[in-house]
Order: sequence, then C-alpha cells, then structure tokens
Amino acid sequence: MDVVHFADLTKRYGQQRGIEQLHLTVKQGEMFGFIGPNGSGKSTTLRTLMQLIHPTSGTIELFGQRVDRDRPDLRRRIGYLPSEVHFHDDLTGLEVLDFSARVHGKRLKETPALADAERLGLDVRKRVKSYSLGNRKKLGIVQCLLHRPELIVMDEPTSGLDPLMQHTFFDMLREHNERGATVFFSTHVLSEVEKLCSRVAFIRDGRLLRVSEVDRIPGKDERIAHIRFRQPGNQIGAYDLTVIDPGVSFDGSEHRLTLRRPLQAALRQLSAYDIDDIRIDQPTLEQLFMAEYEASPPAPERKRAADDKEGE
Repeated sequence: MDVVHFADLTKRYGQQRGIEQLHLTVKQGEMFGFIGPNGSGKSTTLRTLMQLIHPTSGTIELFGQRVDRDRPDLRRRIGYLPSEVHFHDDLTGLEVLDFSARVHGKRLKETPALADAERLGLDVRKRVKSYSLGNRKKLGIVQCLLHRPELIVMDEPTSGLDPLMQHTFFDMLREHNERGATVFFSTHVLSEVEKLCSRVAFIRDGRLLRVSEVDRIPGKDERIAHIRFRQPGNQIGAYDLTVIDPGVSFDGSEHRLTLRRPLQAALRQLSAYDIDDIRIDQPTLEQLFMAEYEASPPAPERKRAADDKEGE
C-alpha cells in the first residue's frame, strides 16, 4: 500500500512558488529520505502533507485515502516532528508528554515515552524553559513517537542533536521501522539518508530532481582515486591520465581521478606508472547528488516564501 502519495502537488504563496507539481509516493514500511538544501521546499511539502497549510493545486493521499478536507482521523495515525519545536515554557517535559498521551487516549505509562526520554538523556522533570535547543528537539522526538504511529514524518530531525544522540535516535527510528512504521523524513545531511534509507528523493527550488533507490543512484559504482606519483610536478600530460578520466585534477601534490570505467581496467592502466601512494574511495551520496544539483540550473522565476525559509 502507498502510505503517502502526492500527485501534481503545488503550493504558491501569492506569486511566490513553494513547491511545483510534485509527484511522489512513499510505500508502506519504507524509510524514505527527502533531501534538499535549505529553502528547497522540504518544509512546505511536509506541512502540506500534515494539513498545516493547504495546497494550491494537486492531490494528497494518506493510507490510500484522498485528503481533500480536514482529516483528524488520519493525522492520529501519524507522528510529526516539525523543524522547530515549540512547547509551553512553564510546563515540565513530563507534563507535555502526559498531555500528549491523553490526547491519544492513552495513559503515559502505557507508552514508550519515558523509556525513550531516558535513552535520549532527557530529564522530563525540568521545565521546558530550562531546556536547550537540543533538549527541546529530544522532547519533540519523544512526543512524535509516543503513540507508536504508523507513519513517522520528521523535518530535519537531527538538528540540535550531538553525534552520540543522533546515533541513539537512528536506532530508535530503525526499531519503529522494524515494527512496521513507515518513516518519511527531510534532511540536508546526505549521510543520514545513506545510513537509514532504502529510497531517496532530491528536491531543488520546489521541483523534484530525482527519486531513486539508494543503491541505484547514478554514479554509485564510480570510484575516486587519489594518486601520488614519484615524479614531481603536474604530470597529467605525460601520463595521459585523461584517457582514464577526462576530468582529472591535480592539486600540487597528487592527482584526483574519478574511475568511471571498470575498476580493474583502470588499475591495470595505472600500473604502468611509478606510483608512491594510491587511495581509492567510494563517492558519498553528497558527492553524487551535488554533482546532479550543480548540473540542474535553478528555476529563474522561483523565490522562496519567507515562512518556508524559516522552516528550513
């Protein structure tokens, strides 16, 4: 079943465009990454999904049902974490979670909230006004997952978390996914998608550039070779390395090649030269997507709406 489906989804703010004709599907049980730089339309898309703002045109389906009016029954099946979380300053974390549990018809002790707060190192006895940005984000994460939602929607969930807490948070997401939850989250940190997701969508200037399985992204099988030759200086011409990589570069100490041909063939050709050192890396998702991002010019008429800039 398709848990989320957008068809030609468009949101405009007057003459300013937020997102344009998005067509996207998130399947049941997926961990789906929504990638794009700040101001690309990620937050607008997720807010529209959550019915916090209304689309200008296009359709949204949740759990196979078209959303053409307010659907609190569908929202109750979703856990949502906005990019910026806000709670009443005078409440304690415990009071926030207790209220959230009652909204979902549960007692707090029937939920995983207190255990999740402990895992994240959050002291729920303290008042929200004493919380740092990171602790407010932790409270938002615990609240989002409290009712064991079928669909988890998160907007830049790791901002404000230190690396150790990010690791714990990723474990929590995997556990919810293993129990059957679908995860749909936005980020501009591509390494997060690489660790978690099976499929990704890349958005720029409100338009989708690509939707792909992570292991089938174009260029994923390329290798980047950093080579230091024994002869000093820029020897690109002498070695004729452009046969291997027309885009070969030289930084004054070593050559950097992208090996697009089968790796064994390239290494056989390189073996003809005197090499002091060679390091071969697999390109990261960031390198692959940035190459595509830079190759796709921005829409000249696009301007980001102010509230979307704040959200992303």
